[in-house]
Amino acid sequence: MKQKIFLTICLLGLITPRLHAYKIDWGLTEKSPGRVTNLLPVSGKDFFALRYKGQIFSSLYVTYHSSFVMSATGRIKMSVDNNMTSFEDCIALKGKLYVFMSDKIGTEEILYMQEFSKNIEPVGDPMEVGRLTAEKKRSSKSFSILASRDDEFFTVYWEVVERKSKHTTYGYKVYDSELNVNSEGEYELPFEDGLADITALYLSNTGDFFMAIEEYSLEDGQKLKKRSFKSMHIYQITPDGLDEFSLDMGGRVARTLILTGNNDNLFTLTGLYSKSKASGIKGVFSIIADFDKKQVISESFEDFSKDFITEGWSDKQKKKADKRASKGKGQPQLYNYIMRNTEVTKNGDIVGSIEQYYVRVVTHYNQNGSTTTTYYYYYNDIIAFKINKDGRFAWLKKILKRQVSTNDGGPFSSYARFVDDGKLCFIFNDSEKNYDENGKFIVDDDNTINYARFDKKKNRVALVTLDLEDGEMERKTFFSRKDVGTVAVPKLFRIDYKNRTMLLYTFLRRKERFGLLTMNE
Repeated sequence: MKQKIFLTICLLGLITPRLHAYKIDWGLTEKSPGRVTNLLPVSGKDFFALRYKGQIFSSLYVTYHSSFVMSATGRIKMSVDNNMTSFEDCIALKGKLYVFMSDKIGTEEILYMQEFSKNIEPVGDPMEVGRLTAEKKRSSKSFSILASRDDEFFTVYWEVVERKSKHTTYGYKVYDSELNVNSEGEYELPFEDGLADITALYLSNTGDFFMAIEEYSLEDGQKLKKRSFKSMHIYQITPDGLDEFSLDMGGRVARTLILTGNNDNLFTLTGLYSKSKASGIKGVFSIIADFDKKQVISESFEDFSKDFITEGWSDKQKKKADKRASKGKGQPQLYNYIMRNTEVTKNGDIVGSIEQYYVRVVTHYNQNGSTTTTYYYYYNDIIAFKINKDGRFAWLKKILKRQVSTNDGGPFSSYARFVDDGKLCFIFNDSEKNYDENGKFIVDDDNTINYARFDKKKNRVALVTLDLEDGEMERKTFFSRKDVGTVAVPKLFRIDYKNRTMLLYTFLRRKERFGLLTMNE
C-alpha cells in the first residue's frame, strides 16, 4: 500500500524517485495546445515551445512555460509592414525568443528577426539581419540560422544565385547576444556551381564560423547527378575571405559529417567514410585542427571490424554473410548509418554517436487500378565512440536497438544523448521483452532483440551509460509509458549545457507532459 501511494505522488510531480543516480522532476499531464516541433530552454523548468495548430492550414504558435505550466500562448503573425513573410527559424538567446522570417520582393529576399516577450508579444520592430539578390530560382530555403553552443553568438548565412556566374557566392553575418554584428561578408567558393556541397557548419563560442565542403568531379559526358566524390575542404569564414585547411582523405569517400569544437581554439570534423560511392560504411574518421595556427593536428580513420559489424546479427544472417564472402561477393558491411552527434569533452576528447536510419516504401496495386503506399521508418542500432585528444580511437561500441513505425516519420523513435559525470548516456524507447524482471538488458538465444513498443503494457524507456574511460556499458530500464502516462519523444529532448539539465517531452494522443533531468556533474 505504501508503495502505491509513493508512486502516485511521484507521478503528480511532487516527489521524484532517483533512478540510476539521475533525478527527473515531472510536471503534470495536460492537454496539448498544439503539435510541438521544437523546445527552446530558458532555465530549468522554464522554456518556450514552438507549435503548429490546425490540420490542412496550420498556424505557427509559441507557448511559454514557467515551472512546466503554460503561462502564455500566442500566434506568430508572419508579416512585416503588412507584407506576408515565410517562417525560417527561431532561437532563444539569454532567455529571449527571436523568430526569423523572410520576405521576397522581386529578385530581393530580406531576412528579418523579431523578438518576442515571455507573454509572446512582439518587442520593438522587426530587425533586418540579412539581404540577398537571387537572379535564378533556388532549390532550397533562402536563409539558414545557426547559434553557438553557449548562445553567445548566432550567424545567418545565405546563397547568392546568379545567372552568369559559374561559381556560388555565399553571404553571412555573425551577431553576438546583444545583437551587435561581430563579422560579416560575402565570399565565392572556388568550385564550379553544382560541384561542391556544404555538408557541415560550426559556430564557435568565440563567434568563429567554419564550413566543411565536399568537392565532386565529373567524368567526360557525366551529368551532375552522377558526380563522384573528389575531396574534402574545411574553411574558416572571415570578413577577409576564406582560410582553408588542407585535408587528406586517402582516397576514401566521406559520408555524413559533423563539425564541433571547444574553447581552446580547436575544432573537429568527424564523419563516416566508405571505399567507393556505392559501398557501405567502412568506418569513422576524425580530423582535429587548430584554427588559430591554421593547421591540422591529427587525422584518424577507424575501420569497423567484421566482429563489430556482425554484432547483434542473428546466426542465420552471419551464415548468409559468410557464404557471400566465400563466393567473393564482398565482406559484411554496415549500411544506412548517419552521424548524429559529436561533442568535445573538457579534456579535449571527442565522443560521438551514429544511428542506422532508413525508410522502406511498399506499394500495393489493387485490382481496380488504385495503389496504396506505406512508408516504414526504421531507427535501429546506435554506434558510440570516443576519440582521444591525440586523435586515436579509444573505443567503439554498438548499442542494439530496433524501432519501426509507419506513415508518421517516427516521432517516438531515435534517441537523446548527453555527457555527464564521466559517462556518455543515451535515452530511447524500447520493449519490456528486452529486459529481465530487475530491468537489466538481455538478448535472446539467437542474439537478437525485440522491436520497441509504445503501448502502455510493454513500453520501456532505456537508459544506456558508457564509461568515458573504457567504454564499459550498462543498460537498464529508466521509466515507461505506464509510469508517466505518456510516450517519450527523444527527438525533442533538449540539453541546457549551462544549467546541466535536459528538458524531456512526452506525448500521447492530445496530452503532453514535460520533465527535467538533472545531471550530476
